Amino acid sequence: MQTVNTFTDFKKVVGQPVAHLVNGEVFPFSFAPPDLFDLVDQARHHPKVKVCTGQRGNDLKTSLKDADPEGFKQLPIEQAARSPVHLTIYELGSLREKGGALAEAAGKVYWPLVELWKGMGLRWKKVYPILFLSGPGCSTNYHWDPSSVLIVQLYGRKRFHSLREPKKWCPELVADKGHEAMFKPKALSDDDIISCDLNPGEAVWSPCRAPHWVDAYDETAFTMSIAFTAITADEHADLEMTVM
Repeated sequence: MQTVNTFTDFKKVVGQPVAHLVNGEVFPFSFAPPDLFDLVDQARHHPKVKVCTGQRGNDLKTSLKDADPEGFKQLPIEQAARSPVHLTIYELGSLREKGGALAEAAGKVYWPLVELWKGMGLRWKKVYPILFLSGPGCSTNYHWDPSSVLIVQLYGRKRFHSLREPKKWCPELVADKGHEAMFKPKALSDDDIISCDLNPGEAVWSPCRAPHWVDAYDETAFTMSIAFTAITADEHADLEMTVM
C-alpha cells in the first residue's frame, strides 16, 4: 500500500477511491496508547455501545451478529479485555472528555488533526470520531462506509485490506444496495487486494464507499476512526464544516 506524506499528494488522492497510508505532514501526531482495561471498562458500560461477535467471514452481517452485552459487562475486566467480541461506539461522549479513556487521543490527535486539515484547505460537511475495538481473532468483514475515514490505530495491531480497483468491484449500482451487497466477491484474487499492518500510532485513509475489511491478530486492538462526510480538497467548497 502506498504512503502519502505531503498535503500536495494527499489532495490528489483524497477524492479518489483507493486507500493509502498517511504519515509525515498529513499525520504528524504522537500519543501514548490508551489503557486497555480503562477503555474496555468504560466502553462496555457506554450507553451507545454495540457489542457484536466480530466473527470472521466474507460478509458484514456475519461480523455484526449480536453478542451478549449484559454478560460481557459482568465479566472480570481482565477477561473482558481479552474476549473475542467487537465493540462499536459512534458517539464517544464521555470517552473523549476529561477522565475518559480516549481523552488524550482526542486532545492529541482528533482536535489537532481537524484544525490542521482545515488550515491546509480541506473542506467537509461533518467530521466525528468513532471507536472500533476488536478482540483476539475478530474482524470487521468486507464492507464500505458512507463517509471517508481516517483509521488511527490506538492499541494493538490490525491488518487492513482494501482493493486496487474499488470501482471495478463496487460501482455505484452495487454501493447503493448497502448492507445487502456487502459480501466479498468470490472472484477476488490476491492480486486484487492491497493490505497493510497498522501498529499503534499509524493511520490509513479509507475513502468513501471503498470496500475494505479489517482483521485483529491474537490480541485485542482498537482504533479511533475519524469519519469525514463529503470531504474535498476544493478550498472554495461551500460546506458546513461541522465538527462533532
